[in-house]
Amino acid sequence: MIDVAFVLDSSSKSQGQAAWSQMLSFVNLIIDRLKISQYGLRVAFVNYGDTANVEFSFSTYNDRESTKQRILSIHYLGTGGSNLAAALDALRNQVFLTSAGARSLAPWVAVIVTDRSPTIRTQDTVSIASQLRADGIQIIPVGVFLSGQLNNILNQIAYEQTRVTTVNTYSQLTGVAGQVASWICTSYLSE
Repeated sequence: MIDVAFVLDSSSKSQGQAAWSQMLSFVNLIIDRLKISQYGLRVAFVNYGDTANVEFSFSTYNDRESTKQRILSIHYLGTGGSNLAAALDALRNQVFLTSAGARSLAPWVAVIVTDRSPTIRTQDTVSIASQLRADGIQIIPVGVFLSGQLNNILNQIAYEQTRVTTVNTYSQLTGVAGQVASWICTSYLSE
């Protein structure tokens, strides 16, 4: 029993829709390695750019195929700003709540996929991530096109620095899907 929220940066990208499609495919590759069910692992999804949108909550889907189909239908925002703080707020105030379907006895995991440092509310990002970790939420950050600044942010928000994953291109995401899925499956060991 694990509750996993995927958080994807949908702010403007140099490769636009193509990059977004590869990020969604990466999430579905992870989901292919997980057993989604009402009493097992459940998934939520947050999409963010200038603001954050909770696309669906933990109680929405109870099977892999419905979850994957819904993920592929999530639209690329393409907004100018990257407001990771808003996405983290959404996790804390809308997703990881028992009233929103999160299970109090399940490990709570957030997989965050981003390709740029936050540009909005940058000073809030690390402190909100600290609050999430204090609430028992294990953050697994995945970064694409790493700059020193983004790498620093990922290390600061991670549950454990050993669970920070970085790749140079969107196409390399497929190569780390198994590792991220493994970390999700072993999250209960980290409690």
